[in-house]
Amino acid sequence: MNLRLAIALLLLTVSTASGLTIVGYDPAVNDRFASGYASAPVGNSSLSFLGNGYDLSGVGWSSTDSTRSFAMISDQYFVYANHHGPGSTLNFFSPTLGSVVSYGVSNTYNFTFNGQTSDFAIGMLSSALDGAHGITSYPILDLPFTIDYLGLPALIYGHGSNGPRLGANTVDVVLPYNFPGGTGNDSYGIGYSYNSSLPGDSMFESGDSSSPTFIPWHGQLALVGTHSVTGTISDTPYSIDNLIAVYLDQMTTQGIDFSVVPEPSRAMLLLVGACAVLRRRHRAPRE
Repeated sequence: MNLRLAIALLLLTVSTASGLTIVGYDPAVNDRFASGYASAPVGNSSLSFLGNGYDLSGVGWSSTDSTRSFAMISDQYFVYANHHGPGSTLNFFSPTLGSVVSYGVSNTYNFTFNGQTSDFAIGMLSSALDGAHGITSYPILDLPFTIDYLGLPALIYGHGSNGPRLGANTVDVVLPYNFPGGTGNDSYGIGYSYNSSLPGDSMFESGDSSSPTFIPWHGQLALVGTHSVTGTISDTPYSIDNLIAVYLDQMTTQGIDFSVVPEPSRAMLLLVGACAVLRRRHRAPRE
């Protein structure tokens, strides 16, 4: 990311994120479910599915609006965009039961950035996930420096006419931004440019805020962001997520359960081993 691009993003007029557009969309490659969503979904068993080999059971949806998706970070907490809340009940597809199960939402938590309420939020289920339901949760990707996220391949979760979809993209920018209606930079984001001529490239559009973005990490899915806003820079569309790692200190202060990758000891080893060449990099701000 160069300074010119950073300034353009900071001055960008953005709009709230919506449904997922995928260049060359193919149901076998991109749809999480083959049929039956949202009341009786049948999993996509195609070997070409982008999510093949990964556990997506920890991504649920609002019982009143099945286009709204939310990812678990522990057996009771989930992440979302502050402007696109979950409602009173979340539904999940239980891989052990082969059916939909429901959990009530009992509490929500807001977070701040630069002294203002950010677009990142967390919800709490009224009871912990039942182990018999086989629903997973996801660690949060916490890298030593913001620049370390650049260039990482991402799996972007969204919705479409047949239910939830998975698309692909690459992290292009990491920086603070002004959520619509805020005063100055009030959120911190991770962004992906969209190229309509690049097969498989994806971008969220209307109604898809709160859905997660994952980074494949040593064979598992790690959460990196929740969909927040979209915008255009020099005629290039961008999607921007809330970067979850920025808010980990606040999450700890509020007593919210979560895990991270790499493990803290591993992250320290990476930091020590790279310090000689990374002195000019800056750590992601946390409040």
